[in-house]
This record gives sequence, C-alpha cells and structure tokens, in this order.
Amino acid sequence: MRTFFVLTIILSLVFVLFVTFFVKVSPHNADHYQLATQMYDGSANIVSAIYLNFRLYDTLFELLIFSVAITGVSFYAQKIRESGEIYPDKSGLVRMELLFFGVIVIVFGAYTATTGHLQAGGAFSGGAIGASGIVILTMALGSAKIHSLSEKLKLEFLENLVIFVMLAYILAGSVSEGFFSPLFGTGKIGEIFSGRGALLLNSSIGFKVFVGGWIIFYEFSKRKESI
Repeated sequence: MRTFFVLTIILSLVFVLFVTFFVKVSPHNADHYQLATQMYDGSANIVSAIYLNFRLYDTLFELLIFSVAITGVSFYAQKIRESGEIYPDKSGLVRMELLFFGVIVIVFGAYTATTGHLQAGGAFSGGAIGASGIVILTMALGSAKIHSLSEKLKLEFLENLVIFVMLAYILAGSVSEGFFSPLFGTGKIGEIFSGRGALLLNSSIGFKVFVGGWIIFYEFSKRKESI
C-alpha cells in the first residue's frame, strides 16, 4: 500500500510538470480583465474589480463560508468550560501604549479596506488588520470591557447585515447591466468614489471580517486554559 501511494504521488508530480511545460496558456483572459476594468468598473486595482464585480458571486460564497466558520466556533465553544476573561495589563504606561497602538491599527485596517479599489489591500486584508487592532485593545482594556462595548454598539447584529447588503447589490445589478448596481457609476480611476460599488462593498465586507475575527478571538480567549 505504501509503495502504491508513493508511486501515485510521483506519477502525479510528473504529470503536473509535463502539463506545465507543454501547455501554453493564452494571456487573453488577463487582457480582457484589464480592458473590462477600464470600461465597466473604474477601479485602479484590477484585483478589486475582479472580486467585487466580475466574480462577485465567488466573493459572496467566500463570505458565507466565513460566516459558517464564525457560527461553528461560537456554537462549539459553548460546549467547553470557560476559564475566565483576559485582564488588562497591570502597567498603566503599557496600557496607554497598547491603547494608542490598537487604535492606530484599527484605523489602518479601515483605510486598507476602503481604499482597496485604489491600491493594494481590500476588504479581507483590511478586516483582518482591524481585528488585530481589537486584540491589542483587549490587552489594554480587558476582554470583558471590549465585549461589552461591542454589544452596546450591536456589532454582531450589524455584521450579519453585510450578507443582505451584498445580496441587495447583486439583485440590483442583475436587473441592470448584469454585474453592477445601477446606483453606482465607474467614476474616475484613482478617485475614492470610483470602482462602481467598491467603496460600499469593501467597507461592508471589511467590517464583517473585522467583527468576525474579534468574535473568534473572544470565544477562544475565554477558554484559553480549558483547551
């Protein structure tokens, strides 16, 4: 059995190398995306145009998978005994530094998400950066205080609305030009209000990733000694 397994892997690698060497891929698709972005989308970042418009359904399903992951972590975490919260650092100076740095990281995450159609970045990376800022703030203020603040701001409720924002955008686009919501235009490439609905979608998706990352961290942090 082991010999068969090794031979299968070797033959598979040889086949992949053979295909890679002899098969030539036409650059037509790459050229098509560049031209279509200039004509129909208006984003300076072609990647943003692809995942927010031309392949928006893929992004929607990726977001649904992320939602399922958040729900799964929250559900199964309830079956593990809690071991307490994360308390703020004892040093006042350290708390001040963490508070300042955490806010800076969150602001940078928001900037990365909202300008994803103009430069490198985007919703998922911006949301992940912002969630890292929340982790830093947790060390400064404690997990209980941060969680209490998130409940007061209804962050989890707002995070769940992001799916409906995307569905509304897709449905509006499906009855107009097939891809794009009729409420948004291409704008001028390089300006903040370009890229059709890029600003709305990047902000919404980034917010969902931001809150979802915090929820996962919070659930694990309460059970840090029990796992």
